Amino acid sequence: MKKFYPFFLVSVLAIFWGCGIYSFSNSALPSHLKTIDIPLFANNSLEPNIADEITQELSRQVTNKGQLKIANGKGDASISGSVTYYENVPYSYGATSAREVNVDQYIVKITAEVEFLDNVKDSELYKGTVSGEGIYDSRTEEERVGKEKAVKDIVARILEKSIQSW
Repeated sequence: MKKFYPFFLVSVLAIFWGCGIYSFSNSALPSHLKTIDIPLFANNSLEPNIADEITQELSRQVTNKGQLKIANGKGDASISGSVTYYENVPYSYGATSAREVNVDQYIVKITAEVEFLDNVKDSELYKGTVSGEGIYDSRTEEERVGKEKAVKDIVARILEKSIQSW
């Protein structure tokens, strides 16, 4: 047992030390940014209320992460965007008989144009197209489930490309 103790101790320290190298903090985020404004996204898709849902989820996630505080009005930074695409299409198929094919899963796809601005230095930190998707089982779930998954996915990708980029 005493033989394995030094090996065990070194192994544990190496694991903890190795994990300390990676950080998911906002290290790439300029230190002067403390507040953020998230105006309502525009909706250029045919899906009603999708822009509202994305804006609400984005605000919720920014608040939960605690990196920036939501500003009522002009913040140090702002994330704005426009939903450009919403689609709900078959994703996977199954056969029930020789001549009958059913859709087993659908996929909801959402695309938005996003802009992340540094209002203090009047500069653009990120501008681009972001997409998200959500798959749901059409036999047991409704489109709403896929839509919720796609909204969470696109918000996560927006945050990755803007606030959490490292």
